[in-house]
Amino acid sequence: MKDIIGRRIKEERTSQKLTQEELITKAQLNWDRQTLGQIEKGERELKAWELAKIAKVLHVELPIFFPETVTPTITAKPIVLWREKPENHEHLETEFIRLCKDFRFVETLNSVDSSRFTALPRKKIDLNTFSYNDAYALAEEVRGQLGVGDYPATSLVKILEEKYGIKFFFNELGGNGSAAASASEYGLCILISASEPAWRQHFSIAHELFHIITWDDGLLAQVNSEEKLRKYNEQLAGAFAAGLLVPSESLQREIRSIAKDNKLKDAGVISIARQFGVSLEALLWRMVGIRLIQRSDVLNALDDKQLRSLDYISRSEAQAPYYLSNRFVRLAYLAYENGEISRARLAKMLNQSLSALADYLKNFGLAEVSNNEITISNS
Repeated sequence: MKDIIGRRIKEERTSQKLTQEELITKAQLNWDRQTLGQIEKGERELKAWELAKIAKVLHVELPIFFPETVTPTITAKPIVLWREKPENHEHLETEFIRLCKDFRFVETLNSVDSSRFTALPRKKIDLNTFSYNDAYALAEEVRGQLGVGDYPATSLVKILEEKYGIKFFFNELGGNGSAAASASEYGLCILISASEPAWRQHFSIAHELFHIITWDDGLLAQVNSEEKLRKYNEQLAGAFAAGLLVPSESLQREIRSIAKDNKLKDAGVISIARQFGVSLEALLWRMVGIRLIQRSDVLNALDDKQLRSLDYISRSEAQAPYYLSNRFVRLAYLAYENGEISRARLAKMLNQSLSALADYLKNFGLAEVSNNEITISNS
């Protein structure tokens, strides 16, 4: 048994690119490298509390170290595609996969039948031939299939979550527009930066949706074979996101309603961007995409300090995260209410301390009561 535990500690440590010294330090264990080396070789026993500290640092459940409790159906680590990798992406990736696994786990506990979800549209693409116009056309096609309406930002997440079963997670990814997607046995999952404003979250969600819709082995081989193709794939995802969030007909209708003599004032451009829930830059490039303005017009507008200032002021009033997935929270609490997971397991799933759990519930309209049942609060 100790050799299996040691081997799995080493596998998890190396997959997260942690040195032996880093694992020892983070786990706050009074060991040296030789001690950990002996454990990883199966030459030394370790106490339960030591293993618990290691599991916490590695962001894994204790059962993963014991062969009789390992889930046999998961044969390989899920693949994660990053838009822009943060500095600590290895740690974030491990946490993302854990959340995907936990979400699938609580779905199983609540007897959620995955077959009830509608299958997402699928599109096989070749990066050598797929163009920006193809990405815009795909966006229009998908928008119609999803039924997200003329202003998709207001309904996209709810429809993707409730109708198509996509799992959403939010974490601190930095302010560089980072996001990630994964398609595995745990389901279709999207990770979004929690600290970014609403308009950027909207764009990131639509951007990652492109990756999920086009995900296949052939495309993965292309993006992994050449950096130029990887970047082009990201640019196509951006074009798709703009096309999905800003439908051509809706945009032209909005412009006609406020333009005078075929000209838009700065305030008008900003108001349209807010109407569609996108950035000023995304709106302007979308206008280029449907040939309403020229590329040079965008570059000039983005250099306009007055326009930039007006855009910043209008955005600064809504910097809080746009959306937090409550389907995961709801299912986790149902599992807790039914006695299928402990309060400690629930807190860990939601990344909350036990003392903070009750307050966290209130953010989702839920309240914990003394008999360990959960009821909807009136606040």
